[in-house]
Amino acid sequence: MSEPRTAPETEPADSETEPVADAAAAVPATTATESAAPPESAGTANGTGGTAPPIRPARRLVDRTWWLPWLLGIAVLVAGVGVIVTTLGGSDAPRTPQEQLRRQLPITKHTVSYEVRGPSKSPEIRYVTDGTNNTEKVAGVPLPWRKEFTMTVGPGPAIVQVLAANGQSDAISCSVSIDGHVVNENTAPGQYATVSCSGVIQP
Repeated sequence: MSEPRTAPETEPADSETEPVADAAAAVPATTATESAAPPESAGTANGTGGTAPPIRPARRLVDRTWWLPWLLGIAVLVAGVGVIVTTLGGSDAPRTPQEQLRRQLPITKHTVSYEVRGPSKSPEIRYVTDGTNNTEKVAGVPLPWRKEFTMTVGPGPAIVQVLAANGQSDAISCSVSIDGHVVNENTAPGQYATVSCSGVIQP
């Protein structure tokens, strides 16, 4: 009687599979510093290898004060209309030519003096000449600078004003005089500063 045959035993595989977690751990992690690298500068991106030129700290005085003549003209016009309405309007308005002549609004003349002071030069000085919106300017002026003239005022009030731009000196100053009396003076510290002085002349 023959013995029953048994199935041969299978040997386990020689190679072992590494866990997925161990393989993932072997890959170095990317740091936040590497992923958030700063962008290249504009000069490098454009291939120039430099940076954009710095903005000049001082602009021309005319660029800063282009609105000044319009503002002065509107202010004087409003003031003049108010004087005329107050003088000629109402129930007590003059009814005869003689009374109108007596109540005529005055027209006067005044001596106006503008001054700008500083240790060097002013790139630009701008000043009012007619009491309303007409201005003149001078450029590259050695300081101190002075301008004196006669202004006719009336029937409404007149505005006088001077503006000056500073160069690379520490400070710049200005003043306005009417008939020999200083009515306004200011000082602006710092390079490329702008100083302004003004006043009102009544007829």
